[in-house]
Amino acid sequence: MKKTDFITRLAIALIFAAFVCYFAFSVIHSLTNPFKSVLAVNMTVQEGFKATGMVVRNETVVGSGGFAAVEVTVSEGEKVSAGGVIAGVYGSEAALAKVRQAEALDTKIRNLESVANSGADTANMKVLDENIRENIFKLAIATQKRSLSSVSGISTNLQANIMIKNSGGGNLQAQLSSLRQQRAALGNAVSTNKIIAPASGLFSASLDGFESVTADSIKSITAEGLKALLAEKRSPEQGALGKLVSGARWYYAALIKAEDAGRLVRGEKASMVFGRYLGSVIEMDVESIGNAQDGQCAVIFSSNLNIDSMLSVRMQTVQIICREYSGVRVPKAAMCLNSEGKSSVYTLSGVYAEQKFVKILYEAEDYYIVESTGASSPLRAGDQVITTTKDLYNGKMVK
Repeated sequence: MKKTDFITRLAIALIFAAFVCYFAFSVIHSLTNPFKSVLAVNMTVQEGFKATGMVVRNETVVGSGGFAAVEVTVSEGEKVSAGGVIAGVYGSEAALAKVRQAEALDTKIRNLESVANSGADTANMKVLDENIRENIFKLAIATQKRSLSSVSGISTNLQANIMIKNSGGGNLQAQLSSLRQQRAALGNAVSTNKIIAPASGLFSASLDGFESVTADSIKSITAEGLKALLAEKRSPEQGALGKLVSGARWYYAALIKAEDAGRLVRGEKASMVFGRYLGSVIEMDVESIGNAQDGQCAVIFSSNLNIDSMLSVRMQTVQIICREYSGVRVPKAAMCLNSEGKSSVYTLSGVYAEQKFVKILYEAEDYYIVESTGASSPLRAGDQVITTTKDLYNGKMVK
């Protein structure tokens, strides 16, 4: 064997042995190192309480006038002027069914004509896909709001788009000719009467029987009275088509624990979250705080914020936010107190522990939120916070 080969093999063996030793040392050190760490992250906590109550608005019920064959001509959330037409009245159910069939055919014809005029190419098929998805989403929203007038129109559009999609854009003229013949055979039906809006406002087909509850009737309500009102079961008026919501200001009457009501101040603002109906925080005025009865108070809030998506909302549990804390999340196990009572944590700085004094903003069950004002803060998001504080001091080697 050549001497150079022996030296090469020896060097490789030594390097391999060194690597094995380093790896073994790293594994043993990681298993025996008592100092563990976690990543500091930014966090926001909202402190508050929940309340159960009802939304109260200025609502005028629109009746059918005793007619059976009525077609609502306005959509959910549409603004209607006083004296404006809300619905058409037809001589019979058969005449109304004929009108609805004609409207559905008109929509299909318009959609097919649009595609035929622009050419049924790949790009148009992509537009059809987008329209189908959009109409499915609109249909889900309209169904959730129980807007029957909107559901009918959206369903017709959706059916027309699906029909065009399934045809692949082919033979459109033949389809158009067939639809036009069907439409011509139906002729035109004219409404014999019209239902007129008794007041101006936003139209909603959602009715629950609480439309008669007014702002004046709940402004002085007691906790017992509100509790009884929230427990009531009501039904919509017989023959009602919908309601008109008018006025800029609306109210929320809530039943709140007395100790929580004590955190509110009459005349000031309260931050409210109305859940899935309105995910963002809105500010409402605290109109009144009633006297405590059986540990509960009736509290009235108001707002002039226009929220079309809440026209159908009545009974609702909300989150009332009293304070909000934003900072860096630190496990309780990482917090230390010095002899002067100052709070601090230790972070990894290379292989050494670095002590950083912090200001506690919020305490939870197993963590704190500490103040962080950006790059100048002692502790920032992304720092490795040591969670084992026993025998730890500033500058100690922990790796």
